[in-house]
Amino acid sequence: MPTVYYPEDLTDLERTYLGVLATGIVPARLAGDPWLRMDYITAVCLALQEGKSQTAYLVGEGPEITPAFRQALTEAALALDAKGIISAGTPLSEQVLSTDPELVRPRPPPVIDFDQHPRIFDRFLAQRCMETLFQHPAVYPFLMGKYQDSADVWGRLYRQGYGRWR
Repeated sequence: MPTVYYPEDLTDLERTYLGVLATGIVPARLAGDPWLRMDYITAVCLALQEGKSQTAYLVGEGPEITPAFRQALTEAALALDAKGIISAGTPLSEQVLSTDPELVRPRPPPVIDFDQHPRIFDRFLAQRCMETLFQHPAVYPFLMGKYQDSADVWGRLYRQGYGRWR
């Protein structure tokens, strides 16, 4: 029987990262906008929750994050992967065809690409983590601003035909 996790079972960083992922913000690489990177948004959201400066985990004003924060965020992403909440990596094509569930489970990469989004397996938990973020008065305006920026990009991409069946 699979383990059921609750937001309080996660570390603050795991909960923040999962909540940011759940917003559906467009991947930075697809948007061509480094200010939409998951590592940057997570760093700012965590700092604001902790009552710190928005730039506490950033190099300068951002969007680059400090090496220490990158290491901690990578560990958090890998921990979420190990718990089966997200998939930090993708399976090889020949593994997808296997009937062995352990073989199909992707092996997490040594380095996480925060310009791309991992697959979320526990959508309910992710939604609860996102709601926790939006309830924080310091995080809400920042995250809603990023959400709006993302909506503009998604709208532009949709008008260009991205994601439509033709």
